[in-house]
Amino acid sequence: MSRTTLPASAPIAKSASTQARPRPAVAALDPIRLLRQHMLGIIVTFAVGAVLGVILNYGFLYVYPIWSGTAYLEIRSQLEDAQDLNAKELGTEETVIRLAQTEVARMMSRENLKKALENTDVEKTQWSQESWYRDENNLFNIDEAATQLEKELRAGHKRGTQIFYLSWNSNYPEDVPVVLNAVADAYIKQTRNSEKSRFAGTLDVFVKNEESIYSQITAKKAQIQEFIKGKGMTSLNESSSENSRALEKLRDGIAGTTSELSVAESRLDQIKKKNSGVESLSEEDFREADSDPVIQGVNRDLEDLSRRYAAAKLQFEDSHTEVIQFKASYDSILAQRNTKRDEVLARNKQADLRAAINRVESLKKLLEKQVDEFNIDAKKSEEFTSNMAELGTLREQLSQIEDRRKNVSQTINNLELARQRDESRRVEFIQKAIRPREITFPQLKFMIPGTAVLLCGLYILVLFVREFLDQRIKYPTDLLALPGKILGVIPDISDDPTKPKRAETVVLQEPHSMTAENFRQCNASISKGVAPTNAKIILLISPMPDSGTTTMVMNLGACDASLGRRTLLVGANLRRPGLAKALGLDPLAPGLGDILNGANPADMVVDVGNGLHFIGAGAPSNRSFQLLVTEKMDAFLDWCHQNYDRVYLDTPPSVVAGEGLAMANKVDASILVVRAWQDQKGLVTKLAYQLMDCKSAFLGTILNRPKNTAGGYFKKNAEAIAEYAISTSAFQLSPSGVRNEKLLPGDGAKPSAT
Repeated sequence: MSRTTLPASAPIAKSASTQARPRPAVAALDPIRLLRQHMLGIIVTFAVGAVLGVILNYGFLYVYPIWSGTAYLEIRSQLEDAQDLNAKELGTEETVIRLAQTEVARMMSRENLKKALENTDVEKTQWSQESWYRDENNLFNIDEAATQLEKELRAGHKRGTQIFYLSWNSNYPEDVPVVLNAVADAYIKQTRNSEKSRFAGTLDVFVKNEESIYSQITAKKAQIQEFIKGKGMTSLNESSSENSRALEKLRDGIAGTTSELSVAESRLDQIKKKNSGVESLSEEDFREADSDPVIQGVNRDLEDLSRRYAAAKLQFEDSHTEVIQFKASYDSILAQRNTKRDEVLARNKQADLRAAINRVESLKKLLEKQVDEFNIDAKKSEEFTSNMAELGTLREQLSQIEDRRKNVSQTINNLELARQRDESRRVEFIQKAIRPREITFPQLKFMIPGTAVLLCGLYILVLFVREFLDQRIKYPTDLLALPGKILGVIPDISDDPTKPKRAETVVLQEPHSMTAENFRQCNASISKGVAPTNAKIILLISPMPDSGTTTMVMNLGACDASLGRRTLLVGANLRRPGLAKALGLDPLAPGLGDILNGANPADMVVDVGNGLHFIGAGAPSNRSFQLLVTEKMDAFLDWCHQNYDRVYLDTPPSVVAGEGLAMANKVDASILVVRAWQDQKGLVTKLAYQLMDCKSAFLGTILNRPKNTAGGYFKKNAEAIAEYAISTSAFQLSPSGVRNEKLLPGDGAKPSAT
């Protein structure tokens, strides 16, 4: 028997809606939903953390208390001048920070720490009595203690101020001020000694420099007197002024002549370019040519003839003899005017060229004469100027040496004065360290919230890591990465507020339930998907066992039957058939296995009622699942096409059986059933793409039994559906929510065979 083909007007083809969607770059993770689902655990963890914080607080208080202290020091503003009343600012914030960091490094240096640890008060502290600071003779080991202090001491700068600090933690509150003040005192003492040495060394350098400068001044004065006598220089100012005036006058004349010569040469060059045709004539050249009397007479004749010509054109046609004569006369005079203008322009260019050449030659002669006179006068005053310059140099040198002497003397006085002022001290104490009044660690106000937040954060981190690593399909959003549509989401019946008894027959027995409503919505999506292709035979397949394909086939078939369609349910899972048991029928009765072995399909059909029919897996001896991919299966599907409006095939999971995917190439459409919290994303994705590659149209995915957790699947929707169903008269419910109508087929009524 050949399979009946569909009409040409409705070819089986994959619709556009089944094309693969772009996959998200990362797995969909809803943090709000995850937190809401585990809100109770978060609250409990927070409470446990608070209790643990109290326990840890008293434990640390007994075992390892920590006391802290701080000593504050100030970088003083320095004097720019010893006579200033107040010190100047240190500079920008960056400058202050750099200075503070320098002082902190000096105070924290190992040399300064060892100086501080030589203090006998430090050696008497309980901190110094620790065994690791003592040698075999119970003597205080300064090197070991300094090494430990380098790790424990903290120093820094208070931003926005000139203050830096030194702080330390200890298990003994009495030791804190002793150690801190010893380190700070050693640093202050070292700073004072350094300042005194610097003052003394600087002052000695300036005193020696002053003595050397006095000797230089005496020698320079003697050299100047000897130079004046040797050159016989008298009336220095008068001679210098006369020579300067003469030279200045000649210099001004040369400058003026040079400027005029430059202008004349530029003019000459321009005229030559015009004569050679390199540069075009300017409008000024044409205006000058037009001012010539001959050109002006021709222009007047041309203007008169132009008016007469225009009048003739207005009076006669263009072909009239008078118009033609006027035009000829006008063109002749115009050509004559242009010829005359060219002659005048050529004459003017020659005249301009001669005038420019004469001007350049006369200016060159004048400049040569002025330069000769200037050289003669300059030579006369050269010797005098040289002597004056040398004398001026000697006097300038003397003046510079005397200025240096004054500066050195002033500096010596300032150093002496600055050394006597308090502002010369670069660093001073602001506040010495005192015995701590409050314990630093532990403190209840920090331990309780800190431990609670830390423990709660770790708990939340574990939740997110576990959720991210969990590759199971759990929510509808996890299906967004798959091709095809999400046809529907079927909740667990335990989450249904109407509490139906059996999921397999919920549409037949509990039509008012929220679960039944979800099946009807899913069926509507399927009908919409198959409408363009007029597909009748639909295969349901899952990745793993117990995903719920049998339940889907039962309830989707019941939905189609309730719409008046002749619907057939086929138990195509010959390995572990479950459809007959769900309907309350004999699972060993003849069925599909027998049909594939030659039985008549019509004899195997069981009428469940209301247009719903069923064919089981068949007798165990005839369940040869290899026949599902043969031509006998094609013949059976052709028979289904001819006799039913909608056929659902319950197939085995793809992981444990390959015939389900093979049958996907024979049916009209396929649907993937995914069990929430069981099926892995990778496996589901692989199966979805395999169905996409099959000949049948892949309609999409149905998510089965997601958990109705906080922030999860349609909790509010479920309550609304259940509440609305109680008031729906179509279900004929009593006030208690129980149906009053007779049992539908499948409620316990014995099905009859067709």
